[in-house]
Amino acid sequence: MTNYRRRRRPKRDIGPRYVTNEYIRHDEMRLIGEEGNFIGIMSKVDALKLAENNEMDLVEINPKANPPVVKMMDFNKFKYQQSKHNQKPKEDKIKTVRVSVRIGPHDLAVQAKKVDEFLGKGMKVKLQVQMKGREKAHPEVSEEVIWQFIKAITTEFKYLQEPKLISDSYFATVQALNPVIAASNGKDEGDEDEDDIEESDE
Repeated sequence: MTNYRRRRRPKRDIGPRYVTNEYIRHDEMRLIGEEGNFIGIMSKVDALKLAENNEMDLVEINPKANPPVVKMMDFNKFKYQQSKHNQKPKEDKIKTVRVSVRIGPHDLAVQAKKVDEFLGKGMKVKLQVQMKGREKAHPEVSEEVIWQFIKAITTEFKYLQEPKLISDSYFATVQALNPVIAASNGKDEGDEDEDDIEESDE
């Protein structure tokens, strides 16, 4: 008979668990109001009636106290506020617009217009001019293309990273000179969380 061992799932951090309302096991409690004001020491039955009359919940916040401390509050609202507080701030996404070293003037203008659109939404944009095969033997051509790319951008911007050769590509990272105003003027429709990479090999 083969013994199968179940793989243990990693424990999730679900935060503190609160005992509420009729699930509170203590018969007597120190009750405080939603604003932190002391209401009094009362029985569980009386506290439940008071909470029900005020359309509130009883939430045990310090079970080790004598008597335990219970707070009267809107528990659903409290949980929502806690979840918002625990959310990690969203990191700034950088949109990448990549072109080939062999790109023509028309296609380059199209890609520059996309950069303008991203900058207009307050986004950071990474420009990439990629070389392939024998093109890597002439990085000066890639450098010339990225400067043409930069000149084609009509939005006022500042460099977060000036043009630099890294491996098989020239890179530059730019941001609108006033990203707050740019974001307010840009449209938010069609934004995605993932980086947008536009390629052109013509």
